[in-house]
Amino acid sequence: MDPRNVAHRLLASGREADVFLRSDGLLVKRSRVGRDLEPEALLMRHLHARGIPVPRVHDVAGTDLVMEYVPGPRMSQELDAKPWRAGALGRELADLHRCLDAVEAPDFLPGEGCLLHLDLHPGNVVLGPAGPVVVDWACAQRGDRRLDVALSWLAMAVAPLKPFKRLARSRLVRGFLSGVDREARRAMPAAAEIRLARHTRDPIEVRAVRRLVESCSD
Repeated sequence: MDPRNVAHRLLASGREADVFLRSDGLLVKRSRVGRDLEPEALLMRHLHARGIPVPRVHDVAGTDLVMEYVPGPRMSQELDAKPWRAGALGRELADLHRCLDAVEAPDFLPGEGCLLHLDLHPGNVVLGPAGPVVVDWACAQRGDRRLDVALSWLAMAVAPLKPFKRLARSRLVRGFLSGVDREARRAMPAAAEIRLARHTRDPIEVRAVRRLVESCSD
C-alpha cells in the first residue's frame, strides 16, 4: 500500500522528519530533507531479528518509513510526569545500552567496530506495553561502544532545565551510570565534539558540556 494514499495524523515533528499516525494504526516517518530511509529500515529489521526492542518495519519507500506504532509515553515524558521514577528510568536506559553491547553491528553501517545508536536519550525511548523500545536510528554507525554511552550521558546531563527538574535529572544520571561502563568517560571529549557540532547550542549548555568533559578527565 502506498503510504501517501492513507489518511495521516501528525504526531511529532523533528529536526529533519515528521511522524504521522496512519488511519490503519501504523506509523509513518517521513523525511523533510529528502533522506532515503531504506538504510534505517534495513537496520531496524536487522535489530528486530536479533531481539533488540525496535518497532517492526512494515514498508519503506524512499523518504517514507512505515512501521509498527508502539503506544506509550517517551521516557522523557515519563520523567516529567513521574520524577520519582528517575533512578529506575536511568537504569532502564543503561539496560538498553547493554542490549546494544551484545548485538553484532551489520557490515552495511558506516565505520568500524560495534553498533552505535549515537542519539540514545530518553526522548528516543518509548515505554511500550511490552517494555522500552528504541526509536530513531538515523544516526547509527559502527565504532566504540563507550562513545554511545558517553553521548547518552551527555544528553541527559547538560540540557538546560528549570531548577525544580534538576534533582530528577541528577537521579536519572546516577541510575544510568550505575548500569554502564564508567570507562565511557574516556570518550566524553569525542561525544562533546559530536553534540556541539550537530546544532547551535545555548551558551549555558555549551558551558555545561565543557564542565562535564573537564570532570571526566580528572
